[in-house]
Amino acid sequence: MASYRGIDVSNWSGSIDWEEVANSGVEVVIIQASEGTFYRDPYLHEYYDGAKANGLKVGFYHFFNPGSSPTPQEQARYFVDTIRGLDSDLKLILDFEQIGGLDNYELTLQAIEFLEEVKSYSGLDTAIYTYTYFAQHYLYEGLGLSDYPLWIAQLSEGGPSPNPIWGDRYVAWQYSDTGRVRGINVSTDLDLIYDGMFLDEREDIPKDQKRSQRVPGDRREPSTQSGVIYYTVQLGDTLSSIAQKYDTTVHEIAVINSIANPNLIYVGEVLKIYPGNRTIKKRRKIFTTTYIVQSGDTLTSIAIKFDTTVQAIEQLNDLPNPNLIYVGEILKIPTDSRGNTSSPSTRQYIKTYIVQNGDTLSSIAAKFNTTVQSIVSLNNISNPNLIYTGQVLKIETSINTDNRGENFNSLYTVQKGDTLIGIAKKFGIDYKELIEKNNITNPNLIYVGEVIRV
Repeated sequence: MASYRGIDVSNWSGSIDWEEVANSGVEVVIIQASEGTFYRDPYLHEYYDGAKANGLKVGFYHFFNPGSSPTPQEQARYFVDTIRGLDSDLKLILDFEQIGGLDNYELTLQAIEFLEEVKSYSGLDTAIYTYTYFAQHYLYEGLGLSDYPLWIAQLSEGGPSPNPIWGDRYVAWQYSDTGRVRGINVSTDLDLIYDGMFLDEREDIPKDQKRSQRVPGDRREPSTQSGVIYYTVQLGDTLSSIAQKYDTTVHEIAVINSIANPNLIYVGEVLKIYPGNRTIKKRRKIFTTTYIVQSGDTLTSIAIKFDTTVQAIEQLNDLPNPNLIYVGEILKIPTDSRGNTSSPSTRQYIKTYIVQNGDTLSSIAAKFNTTVQSIVSLNNISNPNLIYTGQVLKIETSINTDNRGENFNSLYTVQKGDTLIGIAKKFGIDYKELIEKNNITNPNLIYVGEVIRV
């Protein structure tokens, strides 16, 4: 199954040099289009034009607000209307990560209603984005949500954990929210995108409806979103006079153009302006690392270990009961804007191990300096005495080398200053093997945050 290097962006990403992004090796970009029925991302069209002009595949997502108002159907139509006139290469995506006071059954129904309406209103297939803990605890099985392809977020090197709805099936994986990509000045979400996320142009759509006026991609129909204006500052201009001229605000122009001093603009400067007074909303970015709950852990002990608070961990993971956490549960831990945190004294890695003839969980645990209980919890093993040759197990270990067995594979996230030769030496593997294993076409081009199999 082919995989593609992807990123997802919203207005929080700020101005982007899309040529640099494309040159960095990124192949797919997923852009926030809307939220609820009240917000359209002001960078949507700019991001779309820049990405398309540089040969990137493009997709769109809608951040869903659950509850009685606006309805899922209203939000679905708002989403489709927002991207009208744009051509999506990917299935249209529901970003589903809020509860809105609903129980699991009603919450899941609302997701399905939204996805069905988007398909009906646009004629295009849909997919859903959520994170592992949400899928494990807040969704209801058996209603049909599993029929929709999953884009899963789990910020770990070992790959997403299974969940009751989709099991271990997914078509995209968001594996980092602290990646650095050339052309983007802030930390960026990094994704691996697989074939199942792309729209199938051969899908059975009646010819008289395909690319009809209701379908995004028909450029004959103008967008309902106001276009962007590029204004060249003239002698005597102030931000106040420009804002008044285009029915917007000084604050909005300053935010969009990253102007530190609104009183200081110069003749000939080109400003990006969205006509019509509206509020630029920037969703607060929360930088995180991940931690796997160990036997004896409490939220208090974890908070102390990572120099944060119980409340911060509770809110970040939507924990309904802060006194109830379980061994093997994966928690997001807040960090600072650079992704730094006070790490545990011994760093833990999530790797994979293929069971050999004669192995037991006890012998595997001893081999990798872990516990049987940790392996059982991490792999959802119902009978610890029953494992079989060839079974693939996730192992949490402090060991970060391959010297415990040829079949002990891992993923490594590229750090600042890394080279392929340096990574090969670090893990004691052949440089050419590393290139072949990762299908790398240009060995001199790797980027911070990229995940490499070693």
